[in-house]
Amino acid sequence: MRRITKIMALTGLLAALFTHASRAEDICTTPVKTGSGMVRGSHETTNDTCVWRGIPYAAPPVGELRWKAPQPMPKWEGVRPAIEFGARCTQKGIMEYVNFDPSEKMSEDCLFLNIWRPNKPGKFPVMFWIHGGGYTGGTGNTSMYWGDRMAQAGEVVVVTINYRLGILGFLALPALRDEDPNQSVGSYGSLDQVAALKWVKDNIANFGGDPENITIFGESAGGWSVCSMLATPLAKGLFHKAIIQSGGCETSASLEKGFEQGKVFAEKLGCQPDDLACLRKLPDRKLLKVVNSELAGGFVFGPHLDGYFLKDSPLAVIRSGKFNNVPLIAGFNKNETDALVILDKTLKQTTPDQYQKVMTDYFDVSPEEAEKLAGLYPLSELDNSPPKAYGMIATDASLACPTYLGLVASANHQTNVYLYRFEYHGQYWKRSLGTVHSLELPFVFDTTDRPPWSIMLKNRGGHEQEMKQLSRSMQDYWLNFAKTGNPNGPGLQNWPAFKPDSQQLMVFDVNIRSEAFGKESQARCRFWDEYTKHHAQVFETMGAKSGAKK
Repeated sequence: MRRITKIMALTGLLAALFTHASRAEDICTTPVKTGSGMVRGSHETTNDTCVWRGIPYAAPPVGELRWKAPQPMPKWEGVRPAIEFGARCTQKGIMEYVNFDPSEKMSEDCLFLNIWRPNKPGKFPVMFWIHGGGYTGGTGNTSMYWGDRMAQAGEVVVVTINYRLGILGFLALPALRDEDPNQSVGSYGSLDQVAALKWVKDNIANFGGDPENITIFGESAGGWSVCSMLATPLAKGLFHKAIIQSGGCETSASLEKGFEQGKVFAEKLGCQPDDLACLRKLPDRKLLKVVNSELAGGFVFGPHLDGYFLKDSPLAVIRSGKFNNVPLIAGFNKNETDALVILDKTLKQTTPDQYQKVMTDYFDVSPEEAEKLAGLYPLSELDNSPPKAYGMIATDASLACPTYLGLVASANHQTNVYLYRFEYHGQYWKRSLGTVHSLELPFVFDTTDRPPWSIMLKNRGGHEQEMKQLSRSMQDYWLNFAKTGNPNGPGLQNWPAFKPDSQQLMVFDVNIRSEAFGKESQARCRFWDEYTKHHAQVFETMGAKSGAKK
């Protein structure tokens, strides 16, 4: 009798395990309903998460839909496999060297998103990622953004998206404005982001996500995009927290400038600016060829102040208080643009006696402004090294201060605001280049072993354990914030909230610590704030001078 009891107990245990395994597998493969039809996902092979790849969130923006606001995806019959990544958006440039896109496809038909979730029942916070690439490149497909490890570590749902880029995402022409019912023009890539957010709001519950707890986060152009989402009335109510990584809040262009550039572009293609049929018939690769070969120095892509998507610069909107006011993390890397200085022969070879003269040429500042900058960035405190000073100037002007200023503006309206500076650099490319732009990404996503970071960080010199620990801590802060609006939690160094009158930030390095955002740094950012009010945006002048793209 005892043996029979044991056999029955064992049978029950095996049945329970089998039922649990079947239920877990079903979460990944059972068809899920969306507004356009059913989709079927799969199980990630490296951990216990589910993934849906290549779900269309809007109709293909091709033919007559080129340079129009995203339209709803037509309904389909049956169950659509969501196993393979959709094509990345048409692009050309430096991001193509680091995308490592598994889809191996590029197309105008690119408005897809990807979803990762824990392989267990539940209702989980949502983290919505917007990729960087200077609004000209990048994709949500790349393995450095895969959300499987974040989904498993923090029990969240992670979404990554593609959105229209470059000339296909941000062309502005009067004829395009005139045909739009909202008189919107020149921000199609940003409208794609809004459409993807709306799709998530409407559908994510069916994938285990909580539509009332969505955090948007992004880096570089993705960070600029996050700030645009804070500013645009179109995104109101679509998200509940935000994280800006090396972004900034001044990245927008006037329609006047957009129309001027658009006219030049159309004429280079052999079309009249008002002949939209001519422009829409051209192959997307021809558009890329012209804008990259002939107009690269004069074009800067990004959303326009069209009165619909943006009524003013994101920074001005936040300062006014009429923005999507949610808890915010924002920060930057210590040496964002130092690598550009090293690659620029003129800056690299500048001597101390040439410091201010070269500054006026490269940064497009007046002699009086150069004198002020020399006082704000004194060579005596920077190893008497103009290249080192230029690296700090470029970092502050293009990314650090624009990010900081957006955070300060937000902090004037709420208390759940947190500033960070990422300083860890380890060893890569056989030498240390400092904490360059985007280096925080593999630590947030825990992807130091995935391309392109597995290549860049291969010369780790025994730093693997400290890198893993830093990644674990940073990811915990990000996950805590997504869940509660506060990054702090058990086992973590306290991250003080940022206050305008007591400016504290978190420093992410081997030893994570909090410290004051110093008076000198505040003064430098005030200079760049004033500079932007009287000049073209800093990143535009720098890009035109150096030919470099972020």
